Amino acid sequence: MAAQQTPGSSASAPAPTMARLSRLAWVRGARVLTQGGGATFAVVALVLALLPTLFDGFFGFSAGFQLHRITLIGIFVIAAFAQNILTGYAAQASLGNAAFFGVGGYMLAWLTNDLGKPYWAGILVAVGVAAVVGILVGGPALRISGAYLAIATLGLVFVTVSLLDLWDTTAGRQNYDLSNLPALLTDDHTLYYTILVITVVLLWLGRNLLRSRVGRAWIAIRDSEAAAEAVGVNLARFKLLAFVVSAMLTGLAGALYATWATTASSSMASADQTIAFLTMIIVGGLGSITGSILGAIFVGFLPLLLGQLPSPLTIGSAQIQVSTLTTGIYGMLLLLALVFFPSGLSSLGGRGRALWTRLRSRAGGQP
Repeated sequence: MAAQQTPGSSASAPAPTMARLSRLAWVRGARVLTQGGGATFAVVALVLALLPTLFDGFFGFSAGFQLHRITLIGIFVIAAFAQNILTGYAAQASLGNAAFFGVGGYMLAWLTNDLGKPYWAGILVAVGVAAVVGILVGGPALRISGAYLAIATLGLVFVTVSLLDLWDTTAGRQNYDLSNLPALLTDDHTLYYTILVITVVLLWLGRNLLRSRVGRAWIAIRDSEAAAEAVGVNLARFKLLAFVVSAMLTGLAGALYATWATTASSSMASADQTIAFLTMIIVGGLGSITGSILGAIFVGFLPLLLGQLPSPLTIGSAQIQVSTLTTGIYGMLLLLALVFFPSGLSSLGGRGRALWTRLRSRAGGQP
């Protein structure tokens, strides 16, 4: 072990050269990249940055259409992360996030179309309105938990769908089309990079939040409310904060979805959308940012895979529209994930490493 240098010995010690400092910095940087999945993150970031170029070369004239479909996954990542904050980290069995999703989309459409407000101002107001709804819902919901909370928040979904349908009927429309989007966001490549940047920034902020006092309080509540309260965690305050943060992120995801689809519809706030959000976090993994990403990717690609099937699908004498199978498949995936992968896809990496360690140990290698 090298001897520690004392202040008095600094003059006699050889000064480190620039080459030595450069090598030291390179070694430390390599360690940072190879620890905690940094190398994997760097590769993924590079692929995501080059994805539009790769699509242009691979798909040709249809590259914009294919990239547009991939962009949707970024929006789903935000929505899944929002659901995971509330359900996976704060352990609140809420089924109402689809309501915030619909509110965000309709607020953006109303502000930009009817009121003529700038797009980004509409985004901010949509997020703010979703937060207010989250406070209105989260306040009374603090008195209940478990199945009662799930039923109450599911009721919010049905009420929101009815109100949005009434709004559309009164206005004499079927959907709320967005006609005043910024020109940049009508380009598939620009929209992709915009959603990518927003998603990465939100995940980075969310990761820091979960490592802060707030995130530790949510995890303590999830593990044991009695123990959390015993160590000074204000249950009502942090539960309400989880509702508000989740509502804001879901409202933002709803506004971005309306931008992506150039329309908002009441189906955004439907029970089907609730099931989709639950599928994302349960299949991906509860209480995990990685699980939110994997679940969103899985659910995002499912409709693309179903789109490859012939429609209508003929089974014996019956003909089934493939589009009607999506919700049923989500439900089946929920059951299968709960039975066979209760920890979600995010746990497969750890299981694989543990299996590899056991195999090496049995073969006489170092564990």
